[in-house]
Amino acid sequence: MNKKQILLIPLVLQLLAVIAQSTAGITGVPDTSFTVYNDYIKHKKNYPQIQIVQRFNLKSIKEEFSITYCKIGGRKLLLDAFYPKQKSKQRRPAVIIIHGGGWRSGNRTHHHPLAQRLADLGYVVFTPEYRLSTEALYPAAVHDLKAAVRWIRANADKYNIHKSKIAILGFSAGGQLAALLGTTNNNKDFEDERCYPKSSSAVNAIIDMDGTLSFVHPESGEGDDSKKPSAATLWFGYSKKDNPQLWEDASPLKHVSKNTPPTLFINSSVNRMHAGRDDFMKVLKAHAIYTDVKTFSDAPHSFPLFHPWFEPTLKYVDEFLKQVFPASTTRVAVMKDKIIVAQNGSGDYITVQAAFNAIPLNNKKGVTIYVRNGTYYEKLRLDSSKNFITLIGEDKFNTIITYNDHTGKISPRGDTINTYTSETFLMRANDFTAENITFQNDAGFNAGQAVAVQVFGDKAVFRNCRFIGNQDVLFTVNANSRQYYEHCYIEGTTDFIFGAATAWFQQTHIHSKKNSHITAASTPRDHPFGYVFYDCILTADSTLRNVTLGRPWRPFASVTYLHTYIDRHIIPQGWNNWNNNVANEKTARYAEYKNYGPGANPGKRFAWTRQLTDEEAKQYTIENVFGDWNPKKN
Repeated sequence: MNKKQILLIPLVLQLLAVIAQSTAGITGVPDTSFTVYNDYIKHKKNYPQIQIVQRFNLKSIKEEFSITYCKIGGRKLLLDAFYPKQKSKQRRPAVIIIHGGGWRSGNRTHHHPLAQRLADLGYVVFTPEYRLSTEALYPAAVHDLKAAVRWIRANADKYNIHKSKIAILGFSAGGQLAALLGTTNNNKDFEDERCYPKSSSAVNAIIDMDGTLSFVHPESGEGDDSKKPSAATLWFGYSKKDNPQLWEDASPLKHVSKNTPPTLFINSSVNRMHAGRDDFMKVLKAHAIYTDVKTFSDAPHSFPLFHPWFEPTLKYVDEFLKQVFPASTTRVAVMKDKIIVAQNGSGDYITVQAAFNAIPLNNKKGVTIYVRNGTYYEKLRLDSSKNFITLIGEDKFNTIITYNDHTGKISPRGDTINTYTSETFLMRANDFTAENITFQNDAGFNAGQAVAVQVFGDKAVFRNCRFIGNQDVLFTVNANSRQYYEHCYIEGTTDFIFGAATAWFQQTHIHSKKNSHITAASTPRDHPFGYVFYDCILTADSTLRNVTLGRPWRPFASVTYLHTYIDRHIIPQGWNNWNNNVANEKTARYAEYKNYGPGANPGKRFAWTRQLTDEEAKQYTIENVFGDWNPKKN
């Protein structure tokens, strides 16, 4: 053998490898091994709380099914479209959702609920199919999905889409495909322009939900053919050993660069499903490209298909898209002064959080959100930049916002919940009003601290509302916050009204469910007023006889009851000094004035508490307590 022949050997071997591509995986028969129900049964034992996310009945959106976006020979490739009924003069962002299933199974209907909810938030959403490995080998799926992007851009006028705001979102194998599409923008090696060749297949944002970033990274679990050909092997037609270069070329990590669009990762606890992610993010950060990761540390790989992970996943997607498409024309841009929330889809939104999300940042005008009857199982957050909001329920007994977080519970993100993160509703905005709504934490009697409402914002008003829970129900957390409660009902067990804010309770019914303490104020020393209960009613479960009016969470706690009916459940001494801390008796500011009922015993109260004189009682006015703010004029 001469020298020239020796040099030709590597080339011959490479050609043989190409010739040896296996088509054994092409059966022509759809693989239905991966279904949502089968996966539900698989995970039910380890995740007893798991529930399948069902399709929604949303009257706010339009749906179109089985639209042909490309033809490959006689094969029609189909997609479904979801978009808001409400017309907009401005173009909307588009989201393309790619299903998973190991490049071999699954179908586009798996993510119809996510598509519906994103459309309800104002996006135009598409769920395309693509040729699986039972039908065609890699890179057919990549070619198909790039054709879908070109079709969407070519039809942008029809669907009112902003051509520069197209996001690709994928789960599992779909996540890998989404990342590969995004990292190969304008790369001719990955194009097959048989459909709409004049349109661009570039995407402007990537959302990868548990899709691998590399088939050859040390973290990768793809390519184990020891028992049977792996899903990736069937897709490539080569094992990793036989054609490692092809496996690397199909890895998004190989192509990430300064031209890669902003990328969000949403991941489960299954680390191998996001192999190469951290290295991918390093490249983005080196080029100052926005990227973020959200992790459910105790969730199965298929988390986006199930509750309780679906809602936070939706929230992460929406927040990311608003971050990278800041001028997007979602519901924010076409928001009305009046918004209706209805679970049956007859309103503008089906969740209260979706209505909150629609309010623009740094809102400066009043917005009223009407919530129709129903039990809304939501963990709400109203951010500090979304002021001047009024939230009105249809009926306080039948419009219920509830959640069940509590201290010690592990959240979907994997952190341990504490008092400050256990709330059903976190309210950080100023100038907020709520009426005719029940706010509840239903974690249970023995769950420990479990907040229903946590109020940070200033000038907060609650009228005709119910606060239901057990320990630590109403957290008036911010010392600089002024809060007003009128004709409300608050029930709980221990310290169920607590915090540092200045709060006035007018004609409010306070009901105890345990022999414990009603208030745990932490009023700052320099604040003249803390909690003021005026013309209220204090009751309890019939067997209770050892409840106190309060104990000082911090030394200078200030609580005053005036003209309040006090039932027999309150101990004669009235108050508690918190674990026999005598020092608190010198600083706590506890007072009463002309209370009545079997539990009003001014002669038997502790000597370190006070009965106000008539002159002192005159200081307890809305003007003195709240200064330049009068909530009765709201």
